[in-house]
Amino acid sequence: MFAGRIRFALKARDTAENAIRFRFLCKHISSDGCFAPGRALEQSILRRTSNDEIYGIFKNLYQDYHIALAVGQHLQNDSSAGIKAPSLSNSLKPSKRGPLVGNDSENIVHLLDRVRRRTLLCDPNVFHAFRLVNQECEMVRKLPLFVVANDRPIPLEEYEKLNLTQTSKTVKYLQNTWIERSTMHLHRLLSRIGYGHFNIGVVRWEIYNVMKLKRLVEQVLYRMQDALRDLLLNSSAAYVHYLVNDCSAILALEDEEYSWDGNLIDSPFEPKRSAVFYLTLEMGQEMPYYSTDPDTFPGTLRNTLDDILTECHFIHTIEPSLMQSLIFAENLYLSSVGLLDPAIVKQRVALLDYYHKALVPLRAYAARYAAYRDVFFTNVKDFVEQTKSADKSSSEIKEDIAFQIRMRENLEHTVPLCIVIGPFWINVQPLREALICKRQELTAALLKMLTEKLRIKTADIITCYNAINERMCEKPVSIEHIYDIRAYMEDVPVLVGRLEDRMRGILYEYEILEGFLHNLPDADFEQKWNALAYPRSVLKQMVSIKEFHESEVDRYRKQQFADEAAFTASIEDINAYISKFTTLYDVSKVSEMSVEVRRLWKTLQELIDQGHIMNRRQELFDMAPISLNNLYELRSNFQAYRELWAVAADYLKLEETWIGNPLASVDLEGVRRGLQQTHDSLKDLLPMFRDQPQLLAVVDHFIQAVEDFRPNLDIMELLKCPYLEAIHWGQLAKEIGVKGKLSVDVGFDVFLEHGFQDHLETVRRVVVKAEQLRLQQEARWTEEEQIRQIEEAYRRARAERRQNRTEI
Repeated sequence: MFAGRIRFALKARDTAENAIRFRFLCKHISSDGCFAPGRALEQSILRRTSNDEIYGIFKNLYQDYHIALAVGQHLQNDSSAGIKAPSLSNSLKPSKRGPLVGNDSENIVHLLDRVRRRTLLCDPNVFHAFRLVNQECEMVRKLPLFVVANDRPIPLEEYEKLNLTQTSKTVKYLQNTWIERSTMHLHRLLSRIGYGHFNIGVVRWEIYNVMKLKRLVEQVLYRMQDALRDLLLNSSAAYVHYLVNDCSAILALEDEEYSWDGNLIDSPFEPKRSAVFYLTLEMGQEMPYYSTDPDTFPGTLRNTLDDILTECHFIHTIEPSLMQSLIFAENLYLSSVGLLDPAIVKQRVALLDYYHKALVPLRAYAARYAAYRDVFFTNVKDFVEQTKSADKSSSEIKEDIAFQIRMRENLEHTVPLCIVIGPFWINVQPLREALICKRQELTAALLKMLTEKLRIKTADIITCYNAINERMCEKPVSIEHIYDIRAYMEDVPVLVGRLEDRMRGILYEYEILEGFLHNLPDADFEQKWNALAYPRSVLKQMVSIKEFHESEVDRYRKQQFADEAAFTASIEDINAYISKFTTLYDVSKVSEMSVEVRRLWKTLQELIDQGHIMNRRQELFDMAPISLNNLYELRSNFQAYRELWAVAADYLKLEETWIGNPLASVDLEGVRRGLQQTHDSLKDLLPMFRDQPQLLAVVDHFIQAVEDFRPNLDIMELLKCPYLEAIHWGQLAKEIGVKGKLSVDVGFDVFLEHGFQDHLETVRRVVVKAEQLRLQQEARWTEEEQIRQIEEAYRRARAERRQNRTEI
């Protein structure tokens, strides 16, 4: 049943198409066989149909017209009354109305009147109007609707702009200029005829419907529609022909998973004609990509074709502008080519199929460049830092540099400047130059890194040479310094030899740079040759330094004699001063005496040290040593005197600290320890001063001062009791008779001023009472805490019993 319905529908469509062709032909040629189409119109009609029936109707109409022409020509040549039927060609058939015979001239007039009434070309102006309209139509057939030629491939966006400009210009011409010019020609020529069948000023529709003017306008309409259809078909064919540049390899491609297995230079998809579109291959973060997304090509090209076909459906007819006295609908448009026209569909399918297939190798070619993504996005600084952190040797860096150079050369030979894939001309040069530039940058960075490495090594060697020179060229300040420099200079040849060996290894690394034709900076070049020339300059410097030292030894020998005399005089002076100073024993000047004693002791030590230095120099000059026994004896005798005044001064400072600071900050253990140490030190000094009663009296004086301070320890210990509160301090002040507020933050000197040392029992009684109160208070706190715990336990037990009750 379904097949039968389809067969019936196809038959009905064929019948309808033939009927439409028949009516179109009848209107196009006119009626009653009175219009003769030209050769071009005949070919156009034959091109539109192949149906025998329609061709037969056209042939009969054509033959009838030529019969009428033959009759008219015979009447013009022979005016005799007896006229016979003219001899016609075998290909022509006589008119259905029969031959025109007879001797009455009225028949001829009647014939001419019938011809004039039926033909449209009854006036020369109509003929000229037809000719001008036909010229406008021929001009329309030649209009460029699409851009179908370019000197070079262009990007899709630019092609869209060019196409938009061209189509806008052409559509504007079709919608405005073409209609205006055709209307102008018809109006100018038909207005000459005036009233009658071609009166363009007709104001009534029923008159217009029976006028030849309507048939004339229909003829013009069909000619314009025919021209518009030819324009669209020819333009769309040229558009598709231009875009589909006949690449057999793409048309034969069936595999959607195609991969580009060949090299990147030779393209197996070379078209017969030049490429249409320009693309630039670029590198993305994820994958390589093109400057224009290839997926947009099929949709854009199809939309370009469909949009112009759609716009051409909105070209107005000439009736409203020609006959302005009549009212026409606003949507009267010329019939154009539809989007589903078989020719358009065939062209659209060919275009989309070609570009869908062309995208497969295009994507496959871009995917091959994914191998270069890591190189493209390599950061030169990070690459150098990573190489530095790997701590590679110079030979390994040399291999890395050679690898980068090989990769750069490989890019130059394997990556093309451009390639053609079907309709696409792909510019690979920017990506190729970027990859080559990146390889060059990596090579230059490695060379620079190796240069910096060698610069550091060479600078280190030069620093070592400079250190040797500086050590040898030090200006000697003594004979010992000269002998130290001489001892160092004995090892200089060995040090220089080691540095030379190191420099030979660095020279091998410099040869790596020379192998890559890398030019050293001027500073590095100079540094390299300075390092090579240093050994000779160092050894040469040693000779001049030795000569200088000989003159310096003579100078220091003379200086030694003068220093020896000055040293002897200093010993005598210090001996006389100490002998006089030890007779002083004023206990009221302890601080001054301790300062002076320490100064004299420091002077003695300095003289002894200087004596040792003088004796070492005497040995260096091969001279007899200086005796220091008198200095040692003087220091031994002066030691006890120094300790006496030093211990006394230290004790006075401690005592002042204990008394002047707040009582709370005094460390009782520190006080006891200080008193005991001072007492022991003074006891040890008693045997040393048995023969010196004045100094022995000084020792006894300070021993007695220590003993006098000991009772204060008991008072300090009681006053530092932690249980003393403000009430207790008030009670102490009241009982002892102190007018003022007392606390542990007051200095001990305040307590001494008010005679607390004489009220020891009173202080002890108050302290004992404070301790008892504290014990009672603590006992009360303990009892309260026990009561609180018992109550808490009771409440907890009651809560547990309430929770365990079951009668609620």
